Formats: sequence, structure tokens, C-alpha cells
Amino acid sequence: MPRWARILIILGSLSLGTAVYLYFFGFQTLSALLGRYEFRRMPSIAEVPVALADVSISAAPHTKISYFGYELELPWDDVDDAKCKTAGTIRVTVFRSGNAFWFSTFPPKSLVNEIMKDSHLDPERFRLIYGDEAFESDYGFYKEMLQTTPSQITPFVSERQAATGTMLLSFKAIAMPRAESGIFAIETPSFRGFQFENPRSRPPRVTDELYSSDGGIDLIFFQKTVGSAPAISQAEINRVIQSVHKIPAQPAPVHPPQ
Repeated sequence: MPRWARILIILGSLSLGTAVYLYFFGFQTLSALLGRYEFRRMPSIAEVPVALADVSISAAPHTKISYFGYELELPWDDVDDAKCKTAGTIRVTVFRSGNAFWFSTFPPKSLVNEIMKDSHLDPERFRLIYGDEAFESDYGFYKEMLQTTPSQITPFVSERQAATGTMLLSFKAIAMPRAESGIFAIETPSFRGFQFENPRSRPPRVTDELYSSDGGIDLIFFQKTVGSAPAISQAEINRVIQSVHKIPAQPAPVHPPQ
């Protein structure tokens, strides 16, 4: 066989093989490459929740406070009332040490409903893409999102898996708080949720997001990383998140007929 014929056969075989590969794996390959390129500068995107190792609870004297129908305990007694602020369902408590505490609430399924609205998805389509658990609650969706990593998107997953994974990674990049020192699964008597950052690494803030069937809470612990401000410990954070609970609604007083 002439040499030119062999070259044509080889080129034809390569072209056919490439076409077959692109037909079956092209979208997945592109998604995998884009995922690794887009998120290479965000190492926390590759993190998934792990169990919180330190579950100790601070025994320091505490103060009971209540915000927006919830009660909790703060293990710090140096509140600077003049600097504390409330706006809507957000309360920022400032301490004389220079540290601060953010408490805010949000309604159930607020994230799921917002995604459906912005993406023009009806419930059936949302379930089809993200699954039943992700549809049922913000916690379910957040859990699915946080467990997704770029390494899970490979050329050999299905197109549906590649598309869903890429969307979840995009949400993760936008919605996930800073988590350079880890993501941790947390559970309390009233909530399930996630903590972003390990206070032992002395980050400027540690975020805890708690979810329940009747709404959720954002807790952010701000700490100064320079100067003499005391470090916030995991035991102190645990004291707060383990104590927070909804205050039962008080029945309206019944007035006797006149």
C-alpha cells in the first residue's frame, strides 16, 4: 500500500475517532476543562463538609438574648450597646473587645425559591435537575451544592451530570462564604447546617448557616486578627449555635365578653 494511502487511512481513523469521542463525551470534556480552569484560583471550591471535630461547649458566664423570635446565649459580657445595630431581620452586636456578632434570619426555602425564579424553573423541572432532596429545603440544596467538586466532572459522566455539576459549582462559587480553613457539618437540637472556617486558624470571620423546616439563621462571628482582641474559640461558637432556638409564640390574651 502506498505511503500516502496509509497516511490517509490513519488521518481518517483519527478524524472518525475524534468525531465519535466528541459526540459521546464532548460536552462533558468541555465542562471538565472549564471547571478546572474557572475554579483553579478558588481552592475552597474543592472542599466538602466534614464533621466538626471540636464539639466542646464553653462554660464561661453567658448572657441570654433574643432576636426576631429566637433566643440564644452569648458567652461574652462586654456588649457595647451604643454600637449595636438592627436593620430589618439583621442584628449586629458589637463588643468592647473589638469583635462582633451578626445574627439574621431568612424564611424557609428562600434559596430554592430564588433559584427557581431566576432560572425560570418550575418545581418539576427543578426536581429533575437537582433532585428531590435539593427541592425540599434550602438545607438539602446547600448540602448537594457543597458536596459537589470540580473533580467529580469528568469526560465520562453523563451530559446531565456534567451540566448539573457545573451549575452547582457556579452556585457554590457565588453563594458559599469564605472557607479557606474548611467546611464543617453541624447539628443542633433545632437545626442542621454548616460552618465555614475553623476559628483555630484565626480568620477574620467564621460563618454558621443553620436550617430548619420553619426558617433559617445566619450567624457570623467577626474577630480582629491583629492587636489585643481575644480570639473566638470553637467552644464559644458551639455555645451560641447549640443554644439558639425559636421562642414559642405566645397565645393572644382572651378578653372576657363585656
